[in-house]
Amino acid sequence: MRDKKMLFIYNPCAGKGTMKSKLSDVMETFMRADYEVTVYATQREREATELVMELGGKYDRIVCSGGDGTLHEVTQGLMNMPAESRPVCGYIPTGTVNDFAKGLKLPTRVRNAAKTAVTDKIKPMDIGLMNGEVFTYVAAFGAFTSVSYETPQAFKNLLGRAAYIVEGMGQVGNIKAYPMTIETKNGKITDEFLFGMVSNAKSVGGFTFFKKGQVSLNDGEFEGVFIRKPKNPQELQAVINSFVTLKPNDQILGVHSNYFRITSDQEVAYTLDGENGGSHKKVEIECCYRPIEYVCG
Repeated sequence: MRDKKMLFIYNPCAGKGTMKSKLSDVMETFMRADYEVTVYATQREREATELVMELGGKYDRIVCSGGDGTLHEVTQGLMNMPAESRPVCGYIPTGTVNDFAKGLKLPTRVRNAAKTAVTDKIKPMDIGLMNGEVFTYVAAFGAFTSVSYETPQAFKNLLGRAAYIVEGMGQVGNIKAYPMTIETKNGKITDEFLFGMVSNAKSVGGFTFFKKGQVSLNDGEFEGVFIRKPKNPQELQAVINSFVTLKPNDQILGVHSNYFRITSDQEVAYTLDGENGGSHKKVEIECCYRPIEYVCG
């Protein structure tokens, strides 16, 4: 009789279906660590959330495998459990980009990530709420933010990260700016913005926006990046230069805060961890301080 119980939830369609061929090795790794394992392969959206809410309290550890969307669903489920009942969460990244996994310093190879998932290297991490909806690492609006959930899964599997770039190129002609007021602990600013994100990750979409050492995943604060609408070619070039050099300028607003209040006179589409977050005129984003423990590399 094994001493510990694990709930393992994986998305069989994530990435290039990597987990299907690695499942036996992963199970062997878990069992060698003395876990009795219950396995679920998700078949539809929100199933991982429902499984965690229904069954999570019966297990010592939950491990999920998939992309950022799978982790998003598991995190939602954990946040809807009583705090005292939440098990530790391990993660085996098999998606296309895997932003949050990079912040946790998880191995990219499945077998190595499985070995990490059963270790005791555990850290509590901050989690976000946008109008009460949970997100693990990013809430965003504006240019290209719909790419991740509008790109077909088969296209992601075939081309990997390039699929996002191809899909994004098709949206260039539809980029628009939104008049907004952004309030944080540092004050208020009103302007037109092409793009904005509030994140708790060292990279988003595979790209780094803050320098090394400027981001912590459990300091009680999130990082906000907001790109103003360029009014001339010089300002457009300043935006491009900032992304290349990672140095701020007047076109890009960067801020650390534990809350963000963003208002507009029109409906603005948002994404949460790359998933559709609905359209809103007003959003309130808050940082929940260290409510979930994740296994780290």
